[in-house]
Amino acid sequence: MWTAPSRLVALSSVVVLASVAVTVVVAGALSTDDLAPTASPTGTSSDVPSEGSPEEPVVLTPELEPYDYLKAAPPRVPTPVDGFYLRILTLEETGGPDVGRGLPVHCLRCVPYSVHAGVQTLLLYEGRYFLEHQINGFRALGHFEVRGDRVILFNDANCSRTRGIYRWELRRGQLGLIVIDDPCPYVDERSHDLTLAPWTQVVPCYSGVDHWYPGRLGCA
Repeated sequence: MWTAPSRLVALSSVVVLASVAVTVVVAGALSTDDLAPTASPTGTSSDVPSEGSPEEPVVLTPELEPYDYLKAAPPRVPTPVDGFYLRILTLEETGGPDVGRGLPVHCLRCVPYSVHAGVQTLLLYEGRYFLEHQINGFRALGHFEVRGDRVILFNDANCSRTRGIYRWELRRGQLGLIVIDDPCPYVDERSHDLTLAPWTQVVPCYSGVDHWYPGRLGCA
């Protein structure tokens, strides 16, 4: 009688039983901690920003300094109007939802200071100003001086040889600008932009604001 198949079946059964036994032994030796899912590595300070940390840079670097076209850059000293200012214009305030009115026109060389709906920021810092229209990416920078209730803007790349004179008033966190004389080209685009609506003073240093042009200067 041929018995080899029976022996193979028996041998296979022994191997399977042995494997099961080893598995049971190993599983029993593991603690519940060993079987628990491994936690993800905790991020270090180099790749996870700490809560409340301001974005870089927080100091005025040479790269951020406006170009001194008139060779008259003021010294870096605090002024009465220094601060972060914000305003949000609605479509109704800027002419409606049409392109070219409340919404910007796609152009290679757009007219500077054109006002559209959305968030606009103004940073006045130690005689330097930085303006941004976030919806169309327009930015402007230059120097300023404060003389009593007058603020004088100059060294703006869009009108590098002129000075704009405005009357300023800061009351209850609202900065108002009234144009006195601003010969910046492009008709009255700059004066219209700066005086269209008040600017609300805010303190973004330890907020959740992810972006402020060119940075949260002066934040510790």
